[in-house]
Amino acid sequence: MTDPDAIRQDYPPIISSEQLRILLHVSKRRCVWLMQNYIPHTDNGAKTRRYTIRLEDAISFIIEYERSPDSFAASPGQFTSKPYIPPNVDIEALRLTLEDEWYNIPDILDPVTVSRLTNYSDTAVNHWLDKGTLRSALTQNGRVTSKAWLIEFFCGRGMRIAKKNEWHRELLKSAEYE
Repeated sequence: MTDPDAIRQDYPPIISSEQLRILLHVSKRRCVWLMQNYIPHTDNGAKTRRYTIRLEDAISFIIEYERSPDSFAASPGQFTSKPYIPPNVDIEALRLTLEDEWYNIPDILDPVTVSRLTNYSDTAVNHWLDKGTLRSALTQNGRVTSKAWLIEFFCGRGMRIAKKNEWHRELLKSAEYE
């Protein structure tokens, strides 16, 4: 068992995410995931020292975690650097979900539109297009892709993106087997 009084002596009342990470003995990615899902925090939006956490919230999380660690379990492979395909995703349901969600958008898409649809950055989308992982064609107006190719990408190689954004995680959750 963790001694809350010892923690209170070692840390100030407001701690940073780095101090929380050291306190919990977890990686930076897992620490951010825990804050997004379980630990109350304040996000000031800055590049450095972005998150502040009340020490009491961290202590209550540690106590709760020690009581039932299974309730805070992440999906297998979530914090490894190796990409993986979630085994419980129904590819056909994923394809139908994307077709329904994007039925009213044009068939030809530029990188800015793809970025807006998927909530991935322009840089990430252009990287996929340049590498050829997302099929594209070069036109007078620049590089474009089709809606069908984009759906094919997210039903195949796109599932292997190691650091998925919130939209992508929700999309995969909606297509899980029941």
